[in-house]
Amino acid sequence: MRQDEFDTALNPHRAEQQARAREHNLDILGQRGVRLFGNETDEELAELWSAVDRFESVVEARGGDTFTNAPDSSEPDNPEFVLPERMAREPVGPYVRRILIAGERLMPGGGEAKLEE
Repeated sequence: MRQDEFDTALNPHRAEQQARAREHNLDILGQRGVRLFGNETDEELAELWSAVDRFESVVEARGGDTFTNAPDSSEPDNPEFVLPERMAREPVGPYVRRILIAGERLMPGGGEAKLEE
């Protein structure tokens, strides 16, 4: 028995669950104004959503509003509270790193954000 057949036998609804999770991540990230290119893997979408969620948590902890500081806001309350924009053809990994660094900079003492490599 191949691994995919074995996995299906153990959890026959796994593909449906993965598809729902992917659609959920796509929807959430789209609502947050994150540029997606359609070639992101499920794991990359989960990483991206985790980074966006962490950034938004830091913004909210600092008293910011993620709606008035959304990427499509013409006049955000605080430009530092706006999620960094994904550049054209930017891979998910470097974009996630920029989001995490931006969030770290918003934390107390975070002016010199340092993330472990």
